[in-house]
Amino acid sequence: MSVPFGRASGYGDYQWDPLAWLRFNVGLSYDYLQYPQNSELPPLRDADQTESQWSPKVALTLFPWKGGQLRGAYGQSLGGLYFDDSVRLEPTQMAGFTQVFRSLIPESVVGLVPGTSFEVAGIGFDQALPSGTYFGVEAAHLTSDGEREVGALTNGTPLPLPDTLIALQETLEFEERTVALYANQLLGPSWTLGARGSLSEATLCTRYPNLPLSTPGIDGLNTDVSSRLGRLEFSLLYQHPRGWFAQWFSNYYHQSNDGYVPELPGDSFWQQNVFVGYRWPRQRAEIRAGILNLTDQDYRLNPLNLLNEPRRERTFVISVQLNL
Repeated sequence: MSVPFGRASGYGDYQWDPLAWLRFNVGLSYDYLQYPQNSELPPLRDADQTESQWSPKVALTLFPWKGGQLRGAYGQSLGGLYFDDSVRLEPTQMAGFTQVFRSLIPESVVGLVPGTSFEVAGIGFDQALPSGTYFGVEAAHLTSDGEREVGALTNGTPLPLPDTLIALQETLEFEERTVALYANQLLGPSWTLGARGSLSEATLCTRYPNLPLSTPGIDGLNTDVSSRLGRLEFSLLYQHPRGWFAQWFSNYYHQSNDGYVPELPGDSFWQQNVFVGYRWPRQRAEIRAGILNLTDQDYRLNPLNLLNEPRRERTFVISVQLNL
């Protein structure tokens, strides 16, 4: 539900005052999930497990002055099992912040964890100036909790021989905090120069609550790992009045990791992406061709940070878009 608010004029008629325009969005969703108790990690079970959750969602967008926009959002949601994570009846964004995910805990780190709960909070500010300058800042806080069963071998006899398969409860707690800034400047009617930077810190805590703290090797199971990723992007865009355009993006990544045994090194690298294309009038269609990772720069990034994965090798792409 979206409710806009305005200020009444002094003439008895209700009119919008753009300097006091407020947009408020609120919603509530209910999720019920029934899935196999353990279908991925041995020991496999044929029993089912259920999860349910009421998830509130609220977003606020305020226009305090001309060209300014202050926005904030908070939402909760419940993850699914497989491809059902990609099917949503609700909006995927609130006030410019993504509020539903397939998985917040990266599957490339921990694998599949069904029925995880998500919590998203964010605040941002955007400003447009008459000089053709656009800038803004935003901060987001993402958390996700989940649990599952994992298999382990123990000794079923007094002899120290691992011959019996048991199931251990594993809990996962994920948190990521991100701050991002951007600025863009129009250079005449055809050119745009832009810059964007972000810094994120992700942490993952893994626990086995059913194991006593005196268990040999428990420190290697109960882990606290973190990763910090900084990213810079510079861009130069050209748009011809007749529809031709060209784009250049230069991206820098720097990552460091803590808490890993053995130590997990970070990485730093640049990547360049270039595009050329043509847009039809009224943007009815667009054709675009480009080269991603122009310098063929490979990398080794820890997937703990949420990131659209850059190309690992030079890649030629072409796309056609139709707007009917």
